[in-house]
Amino acid sequence: MGAWGTRNFENDGSQDWIFDLMENRDGGLVTDTMARIINNHETLEVGDCEEALAAAELVAALVGKPSEDFPENPLDQLDILNLIATRTLRNQAIAAVNKIVAGSEMKNYWEQEGSLDSWVAVEQGLIKRLE
Repeated sequence: MGAWGTRNFENDGSQDWIFDLMENRDGGLVTDTMARIINNHETLEVGDCEEALAAAELVAALVGKPSEDFPENPLDQLDILNLIATRTLRNQAIAAVNKIVAGSEMKNYWEQEGSLDSWVAVEQGLIKRLE
């Protein structure tokens, strides 16, 4: 995992996903990415988790509550996605985050790094911004 911190955009996967999303202007990718986590009954891999957490962060940004580390350029261009942060979309984001925190390779990674509490606090903050 190419991570330099526990925040959701402090890794290569989330950064790449958000910039690809904006380049392709495909708002459907947001729901597809989160659904990949929600509908997965196998081990949740780190790369999928990074992308789903970026998608959840994007939903929080759509409701006017972006994270401090949300990349500036995409934040200024969210309107090109034609997405509305409906209650359904916010609930999907919350479900994806909760599933990742409950059990995933990403959770295992932060546990092994000794940073689990910090990472969980970030995700709990994301959930609060989505509610």
